[in-house]
Amino acid sequence: MWLYALKCKRYFLIDTIIVMSWLKAMQNEHILQCILVLIVLTLLSIALITSVTGSTKILVQDAFSVPPSFQRQEITLGSGNWFNMTSGRSASSGPNYIDIQSISYFSNGRYLNATLWLADFVTNPNDFENVNYGIYFDADSNNRTGLSGIDYKVETSWSNETRTWTRMLEEWSSNGKSKVLGPKQNVTDFFGERGSYVTLYADLDSILSPDNYRVLFYAEVIDSTNRFYWIIDSTNWISIPSPELVLTVLPNPIILIQGEQYIAEVRINSSSADEVDVDLYVPQNSDNSKLITTRIDSEKFRIPPFGVASTPLRVYIPPDIAPRGYMIMMQANITARNTPLFANYGLTQPDIQEGSTNNGKNPGISLDEYVSKIITDQTVSKSSVFSIQVREWKFDEQLNNFVNQWITPLTAIYTSISSIAAGILGWIYGRRRGRRRGKRNGNSNNQDNNNS
Repeated sequence: MWLYALKCKRYFLIDTIIVMSWLKAMQNEHILQCILVLIVLTLLSIALITSVTGSTKILVQDAFSVPPSFQRQEITLGSGNWFNMTSGRSASSGPNYIDIQSISYFSNGRYLNATLWLADFVTNPNDFENVNYGIYFDADSNNRTGLSGIDYKVETSWSNETRTWTRMLEEWSSNGKSKVLGPKQNVTDFFGERGSYVTLYADLDSILSPDNYRVLFYAEVIDSTNRFYWIIDSTNWISIPSPELVLTVLPNPIILIQGEQYIAEVRINSSSADEVDVDLYVPQNSDNSKLITTRIDSEKFRIPPFGVASTPLRVYIPPDIAPRGYMIMMQANITARNTPLFANYGLTQPDIQEGSTNNGKNPGISLDEYVSKIITDQTVSKSSVFSIQVREWKFDEQLNNFVNQWITPLTAIYTSISSIAAGILGWIYGRRRGRRRGKRNGNSNNQDNNNS
């Protein structure tokens, strides 16, 4: 509104100036001057309108982030892997309709759409109190906000009491409290007839349109009426957009002469929201790697979230190597230190069961009772190729090297020895001269005594 009012005010001032200039020119009967003034002021008004419109667009773009759009991606989880929240351990048995085989997901920048491909799906799962399919959102890629990093949850849930499927959007705080943002009752459009899958979606505008966020897909069953039973199958955190690790060698190319040594720099930039362990090495399975000797000072190191790490790379060029360009491959095995949400090491099973009964009342189940731990994801390999340009060791360079390596040190040693020798000889000469003067003075004194 204020931009619109500002533009209206500017346009009013411009029109006022144009009218006044017109009247003044007419009074003085300078028609040509009037026309020129009108043309100049019209051009100025057009430029002003363009600048205001452009600044308005910039303000709008800067005020709101834009979630990234990406094509379909799929991750595979395998079969028969669950986590028992009651015991805090992995489980090899669980319902097939929460056994996630794989997950495909994509986004157009406004909605995140996902399909959980299951071993089976049951329209009316009567065996458990609740059956849930959902997505956890870490909207700012920060584990310190929300509950264990969870800022929002989108979930489609089955209630055995009401015998309905309900879709719900919640916002979570770091103290475990939640706020319902958008419930929707009696949903039946998230599965297909005789299809072993469920579909989930999230309106990214409802979670403030994050441009860098993480998601975690899950399927779970919960029964706390007569017993405490909680089995879940889930992914780890998935970063959106996908994190990139850029492996570079500086400088590139490295220009050296035959027989020369050099210390380059290996640098890794990480855009991952998790800590990353890096195992760096130069494969020795190529001819170039066998000809040129390379050694990395630190082969193992850890990169903080969205961080940078570097290590020296020592390069030695043999003196008899052919002068030409050589391509060397740098390899890095990268492992993200992910933080899963589900690990129970602070509570024992009898304690949980005793607390869940509470004289027949259901106290509710929340993730703040569970302590997360650090695990490592599957290792991913990253490679980068850098160039070494070897120049011929010419005669004048060899001569300069020989002079610098042998003649210059010998000259310095000779100069030092000569200085020391000159000092010693000067000291000896001075003492002898002093003795001669002493003898002469003594002889002259004896002659004076004899004459007297």
